[in-house]
Amino acid sequence: MTHFGVIVVSLQSIFNQNEFKMKKIKLFLITLFIPFFSIAQGGIELVTFAGYMFGGHVNFYEGKYKVTDGVDYGLSILVPLQSVVELEINYTRMQSEGRFTAYSGYPGYTDKQTDMSTNYFQIGTLKSFTNNSHIAPFGSVSVGATWFNFADYDDRVLFSAVLGLGVKFMFTDRVGIMLRGRLMMPMFFGSVGFYAGTGGGGLTLNSYAAIVQGDFNGGLVIKLGN
Repeated sequence: MTHFGVIVVSLQSIFNQNEFKMKKIKLFLITLFIPFFSIAQGGIELVTFAGYMFGGHVNFYEGKYKVTDGVDYGLSILVPLQSVVELEINYTRMQSEGRFTAYSGYPGYTDKQTDMSTNYFQIGTLKSFTNNSHIAPFGSVSVGATWFNFADYDDRVLFSAVLGLGVKFMFTDRVGIMLRGRLMMPMFFGSVGFYAGTGGGGLTLNSYAAIVQGDFNGGLVIKLGN
C-alpha cells in the first residue's frame, strides 16, 4: 500500500470514532508531516490565501441543513517531492451560518439557525502540468478532516476530500501568487448522528452523503530555503 493509501485508511479509522477531538487532529497531522519535510526536494513554499466559499447543503430524512456561503481564508505549506509534484498541507476556514429547515411530517423538528465556522484540515498532493518555473497550471487532491464548529451546539468532525485546479505565477525565485478553484466534500456516514440543535433526536441518513462545497481563492506565495 502507498503512503497516501495508508493516510486515507488511518483518517477513515480515526474520524469514525465518536470520541474524536480536535487535539487529536493536530497531533496526528504534526506526526504525519515531519517525515515529509526531511525528504523535501528544494525550498518549501508558504501560501496565504483568501477567497469565497459556497457552503452547500445536505438532505436528511427529517429536513435540509444548509451552510451559508461566505469569505474563506487559510494557509498552505507546499513541500516539493519531485520536479512537478508537491506535498500540500492546508488549513481553510469560513465563518458563516447553519440553517436547518424541517420537512413536514416530522413534528419533533423545528427550523433552526446558528452561527458556525467550517474548518478544513487537509493533506495531499499538488501536481503541475508543466516544468515551467514561472507559470505552472496544476491539479490537486487531498483528504483530511472538516470541523464544523457551532456557536450553540455540539461540534462535528467529518472525513473529507478536496479536488482542485489552479495556476501558480512566480514573479521571482521567491515570490508569486497562486489562484485555485476547489471542490470540497465533507462526508456524512449513516452511523454518525448529526444534531446541531434541530430540536429532535438527531438527523439520519440511509447510508452516506456529502455536503458539496467549493471555493475560489487567490494568495501570496513565498518560497523559503534553497
